[in-house]
Amino acid sequence: MNTIWENIDKKLYEYQNTSVELNPHFAPRQADVINLIDSYWMSKYRDGPSDSSGYKKAFYNIILKPTYVASKMVDLDTKDIRVMAEEGQSYYPAWFFGKELKLWMKNTKNQNGQSFGQLLNDIVYQLPKYGHVLLKKAKGSVFIVPLQSVRNDPTASGILKSDWMAIEHNLTIKEMKSQGWDENKVKLVFDKYNEKGKVKIFEFIGDAKDNSKNNYFIVPEKCETEEYIIFQDKIKVEDYFKEIKWEDIPKRAIGRGQPEKLFENQIAKNTDENLFRTGLRWSSKHIYQSRDESLAKNMLTDIENGDLLTALSEITPIAVEERNLAAYQASAVKWDKNTADTTFAYESISGERPPAGTPLGTSVLQSQQAGAFFDLKREDLGMFLKEVIFDWIIPDFKKDKKRAHKIMFGEFDEDEIDKLKGLILTNKLNESLFSNIKKNGRLPNTNERMILKGILQEKLKNDKDIEIPENYYDDVKYKIDIVITNEQIDIASRMTTLQTILQIIGSNPTILRDKVTKKVFYKLLDLTGISPIDLNVEEEMPLEDMAGQMMAQRGGSIAGVQPIATPQQTTNSQTI
Repeated sequence: MNTIWENIDKKLYEYQNTSVELNPHFAPRQADVINLIDSYWMSKYRDGPSDSSGYKKAFYNIILKPTYVASKMVDLDTKDIRVMAEEGQSYYPAWFFGKELKLWMKNTKNQNGQSFGQLLNDIVYQLPKYGHVLLKKAKGSVFIVPLQSVRNDPTASGILKSDWMAIEHNLTIKEMKSQGWDENKVKLVFDKYNEKGKVKIFEFIGDAKDNSKNNYFIVPEKCETEEYIIFQDKIKVEDYFKEIKWEDIPKRAIGRGQPEKLFENQIAKNTDENLFRTGLRWSSKHIYQSRDESLAKNMLTDIENGDLLTALSEITPIAVEERNLAAYQASAVKWDKNTADTTFAYESISGERPPAGTPLGTSVLQSQQAGAFFDLKREDLGMFLKEVIFDWIIPDFKKDKKRAHKIMFGEFDEDEIDKLKGLILTNKLNESLFSNIKKNGRLPNTNERMILKGILQEKLKNDKDIEIPENYYDDVKYKIDIVITNEQIDIASRMTTLQTILQIIGSNPTILRDKVTKKVFYKLLDLTGISPIDLNVEEEMPLEDMAGQMMAQRGGSIAGVQPIATPQQTTNSQTI
């Protein structure tokens, strides 16, 4: 029977020695591809910085720009995440849910000190760079797992589709204690296996221990006996890990990103650049020839300025100037075009001026083709992030905000504070009107309503926060949408939509008073990407409906209009 480390070590050996059929011949293994991407990203040669003659090789980096262009084109931010009310539900709870969710994502940090917005930026940068992003959720923290530390079956259809996976960690004693592991185990393992103050730990998922129901193990490298197993459990991998690929490659675990697409281009550009530099090295020299053997061998060192030479034969220069510049230029143009075609990083997308003489139609067509390609990638990323938000972010948010809590108005901008106070005012006014109808059995007149509203408005001026009741978000019915059409740059479309809204309201001012037309109008706004809350319209319940509801509860009829009692002052903290 094998020990747990023998089983794990066997898998690690397979990872180190398995070649992937569709990998480049100069990077046959999964680790080779990742290491080559990192080297090229830093403009470093894999095989050293010098050529066979000892001269330093130049590195003409062409992978950075296409990768940054791809990141820009698929960029997503927390502002692109919208929380919308389900069909038939009020917009206000969903709007408030979305607002506090974004505040929570902004203020909550993962184990690397990143907010969710910063994590999104990291995903957007790493996805087109490596072609693969692996996310992990642990102890309420969502973070990216570096591919450099991941071991798996390289020929599986995905890292999480592999029969096993291992993640390598090099931890200090302090870092080990911060994981929440058994302190006695931590001390035992550290004393036994630490090298230079760190222990190499493997987080292994798969069948590592014979006759065991567990599939998750945390062990030190070369773990000798079971007493050194730090932690073990049975888990569902999908509950703790998620992955996304930039481009899927058959029979390969990791995806392909922009740099890997350009491996051949990078090699060709470097070859051209170094051949050109070698030519410059020769063309910079001044070499002469003569049949007179008595002349100096080196005119730079053996002859002083102003010397008079007596030569038995003429002294003539040897032609060493570069005569192949056109070929170098043609090669550069060819590879630059191939790079742009391969990665869709055209001048019109990257913001550069196109070459002179390029027809306008060509630039427009290139922009449309590139835009369609990146829209698909952005859509894939959006669907992946929806899954992350639904499965990981929102459950933690609801758990964190389950109890009654307060939010300072300072967390909102001025426009949102006006909307929020309008919502509070509407709710408080409705509560007060309900109370007075119940107490007096009659409808208050317009002046009485205005007085009551003015009193409530005056109180709201002094409020500094808003109180959220316990379990407020448990019953909110919502759906998550992530904007994937880059609306923020479609100014013309947004202006047209707003102008249409103004025309509709101008032609029919009563549209927001009738229940049916208001519901249809709000639905129209929601479909165009504009929240009905942005109109800042107070949803006040008609007095007749209030009275009807109250009379249905208590029975009887509604009396005539009479003065109502002045409402009592309430505390500054408001509850919605």
